[in-house]
Parts: sequence; structure tokens; C-alpha cells
Amino acid sequence: MKLQKISEITATLPLTEFDFIQRYRESFASSELGRIYEQLPLKELAAEIRGRMPAKKPQGNKPMFPPEGEIALMFLKPYTGMSDDGLVEMLNGNIHMQIVCGILIDPANPIKNGKIVSAIRNRLAAYQDIRPLQKILYDKWEGQLENKDMMLTDATCYECLLHYPTDIKLLWECCEWLYGLLRDKCRLWGEPIPRTRYHDVGKTRLVDAKQRKSRKSETRKLRRRLLHLLERLLKEWSRLNKITGGLTILTAEQAKRAKACRMVLDQQRRLFKGERIEHRIVSIDRPYLRPIVRGKENKRVEFGAKVNNIMIDGISFIEHHSFEAFNDGVRLKSTAHRTE
Repeated sequence: MKLQKISEITATLPLTEFDFIQRYRESFASSELGRIYEQLPLKELAAEIRGRMPAKKPQGNKPMFPPEGEIALMFLKPYTGMSDDGLVEMLNGNIHMQIVCGILIDPANPIKNGKIVSAIRNRLAAYQDIRPLQKILYDKWEGQLENKDMMLTDATCYECLLHYPTDIKLLWECCEWLYGLLRDKCRLWGEPIPRTRYHDVGKTRLVDAKQRKSRKSETRKLRRRLLHLLERLLKEWSRLNKITGGLTILTAEQAKRAKACRMVLDQQRRLFKGERIEHRIVSIDRPYLRPIVRGKENKRVEFGAKVNNIMIDGISFIEHHSFEAFNDGVRLKSTAHRTE
């Protein structure tokens, strides 16, 4: 067994002078992490999220973390500022962090799967609603806020790590991924790899990428070739599906990317004709991202969620957030009503 919940083994721990767990608990109460832990309503937050999850009978292995521990793990992520793998590695050797999560990890059998953090994060994100969760936090901290009648509000963008998505980069990213998928599936089913101009277009794209500045006519010609190549690859993928009788099974991530590639082809065709489009895709990995025009001197366009924040006595709350651009100048009235 890799770990145990502290609540399940407390009664079995021997009370001797060498009870290091008790000493760690006493030092935890006076530590910075312990003081933060006292201000987190983990039980209320876990109950709110679990109330939105579908009622299903437990299946498979017993979950590693209790419900409160999963919420605490999400707080430890920004507190440490580490990656998922780094957070798991620190959790294995830090008993104070284990106490926060309500678990006890056996040093001989540490957690080795760093993906458990992202798995928990994705599962909780699917059922959370930011408004009631923020209400629980505000009720917990209300007695300690001194200037509750004073409010500061501003909009910002929480940027995602994303290379600047030009039309050439986005189209080539779609072509490169589709060609790799098509090649692997053809080898799996014993079909010949379809003949396309993938390698010729790839060489032309590489030459264009090495130039400091390309002429508009050359860029337009390359965009046209990439559009034809992407259309050909999608047709070959449909043809392979017909040959195999629809048995070319894709994972959820691959299906999401394939759908995004089709949407990119439609949008880029219309952009090539000079049409104006809405809900423009800038990444096939994250098709929900949108370009947010901020008008700053050093960065005119940002990619991520646009958020209208409220700051009360130094604590920031989210009043409205969206991956689509919105006018934050008209949200003052709704912001004032939210803080009543």
C-alpha cells in the first residue's frame, strides 16, 4: 500500500516517546502551512463539489486522497509553484504537506505517478462552480476582513503558455499531426501510406520560417498550399475510416484534435477569402482559447481566460471569467451588487 489516510490509522499508532507523528502534528500547528490550513474550509468546499458529481457506486481501487485532501492538493499547487511531478516529489518527503492532504505516505513506497495531480484537477474542474466556492471562502474569512466596504476591480488575462499562432504555424501544426496519425493507422491496418505533398510543403514551410520577413505573395501562396494539404489529409482520413469500416478508434484527446483540425480548415478557408470569423481557434490542443486584444504596449494580444477581478481587503475574488473577449467597462454595476 502506497499511502494511508491519517484518520484510519490514528487509533493504531503506538503512544510512545518515539511517536514522531505526534511531534510533526505539534510543529505543523505553528508552521506557516498549518496556519494556512486553519483558514481553508476544506470540508465545505469538498461537500459543495461532491454535491455536483453524479451519484455512482464506487468502482475500482480505493481513491488515494480523501475528498478534502484532493481540494488541499489543489491549494498546494499554487502555494509551492511547482510542476505536477515536483509537487508529488515534495509531497513524498514532506510530512506537513501530507497532514494537509490527510494522508500518510510510506517512505518505502512513494507516489511515482505525477499525473495524479492533473487527473484530480481535471475531475474537480468538470464539476466545480466558482461562485458558490467563493461564497464559502468569503464566509470563512468575513470576520477577519476589515475594509469590507471598499472594493477594487480590474480585468486581466490569465495567459496560457502558447507560441504566437500565425496562420502558417496553425495550419502546419494541423497537417503535421494529421499526417502522423494517418501514417500510424495505415501501418496498423496494413494499408499503403497515401501519397501527398506533405514533405514538399514541409520543406517550403521550413524555408519560410527561416526568413526574417517573407513577402505577402509568398506567404499567401504557402497558406494556399497548406489549405490544400490539410483538406487532402482529412479526405484520406475519411477514406481510411471507410476502408476499415469505422474501426479506427481514436482516444478522446485524438478525437478532440481531429475535430479541431476540421474547424481550423473551415475557418482558415474563410479567412483566406477575406471573411471575418468569430470564435477563432488558435490551438488544436486547446481549441477553447481565444485571442484577447488587450491593447498593451508590449503585448497587444494575449491568449487565455479573461477575468474581471474584485479585490476586498487584499483578497482577490473572480466576478466574471470567460475565454471569449468581453467588455469589462460595463460590469461595474453587477460587480457592486455582487459585493452587497
